Amino acid sequence: MKKLKQSRMLKWLYFSVFSALVLSCGTNQETFEEFIRDGEIIYIGTADTVLVGTGYNKLRFWVALNADPKITNGVLKTNDESIKHEFEVIRNKSGKDTISFDLDLPEGEYTFGLFLMDKAGNSSVRREVPAKVYGDNYSSSLINRGVSSIDALATGAVVHWTAPSNGMVSTVLTYEDRAGTMHSVEVGNDEAETQVDNYKLGGKIFIQSSFKPTVAAIEEFEAASSERAFPTEYLLDKSLISALRLPYDASDGCYGSSYARLTDGATGEFWHSCEDEVANAEDLYPWVMSFDLGDAANISRFRLDERQGCCGGRSPRAYQIWGSNSISGGETFNIDEVDLADWEADAQAKGWVKLIDVTGNDRPSFEVELAGSGANYKYLRIVGISSIDGGIVANFSEFSFWGK
Repeated sequence: MKKLKQSRMLKWLYFSVFSALVLSCGTNQETFEEFIRDGEIIYIGTADTVLVGTGYNKLRFWVALNADPKITNGVLKTNDESIKHEFEVIRNKSGKDTISFDLDLPEGEYTFGLFLMDKAGNSSVRREVPAKVYGDNYSSSLINRGVSSIDALATGAVVHWTAPSNGMVSTVLTYEDRAGTMHSVEVGNDEAETQVDNYKLGGKIFIQSSFKPTVAAIEEFEAASSERAFPTEYLLDKSLISALRLPYDASDGCYGSSYARLTDGATGEFWHSCEDEVANAEDLYPWVMSFDLGDAANISRFRLDERQGCCGGRSPRAYQIWGSNSISGGETFNIDEVDLADWEADAQAKGWVKLIDVTGNDRPSFEVELAGSGANYKYLRIVGISSIDGGIVANFSEFSFWGK
């Protein structure tokens, strides 16, 4: 009886396993048929790498091919196939190779799918290629390299640049020379200043910078040209200026000062009059200082910088500036021993021309324009008549002169 039951159980188990196998085979067959219903799918090798470079309203694609010899062409398209570009694959060598092609596109951002294909139409799997196209909108947003200042000198001008911005490649400076001819010079990003030897005072300056939006950009984009102008006057070269020390001129002063401090280009040191009213009367108000400018110039502006941190009231309230091209006509009167009117008449008689006469200055440091006579002068005299605070002691740190 026990054996009979075991036999029945084994038969039922065999039947169950057989049924399951039959059903499983049916399911596998259906699954296999689903994949081969339209024929066997053959995939060819996809692109190893795709690089994209941008130009003006266009892209350049570099496609790195694998060694699959069946690859003959390809297609680049957006998901909606609104943009579809087919290209031929022509190898320059066997094995791995790289091809490139350009595609003109409107400015914007895109996502492409790139497929490689064989003659039979078999395709590689999709390789996604994001890209951005630059055009007029990008160009209009570009800003030229900035100019922090322009130093205008008799011998030339120096353009001082701000730091280049991101993506900037270089800058072209176009400027007008004395004859009105335009010249251009390329300025590298590593240049902080540009020396221009022949320039026109007040002449035109044009600045145009070029940019690459990405490292792989195939073209440079130019910002709209910006216009500036050279200064209408130039700073006289202080290294050429020297003290004449004409009779009755103020001395080098006291407390370690000297004439050289007045034209050394710095305001940290100062000239200070000696204060003995008998022995050093020439240093005290009224006083005269005379200078050789080195070269004749049409003086257009004068600046006096006060002594730093002290005694701004000792700068002149009333002062004059005189010019001449000859100092061989004899010495002028001692300004401490005659009336100002007599001194002026004597100076004029000996060839000096008054360029400016100021009587109400209240600024310890000041700049003043000189209308002058329009002539060039090689020699200048600064005449201090009275101080701001009414005292007789004088001190200041720097003299500066500009010409046209």
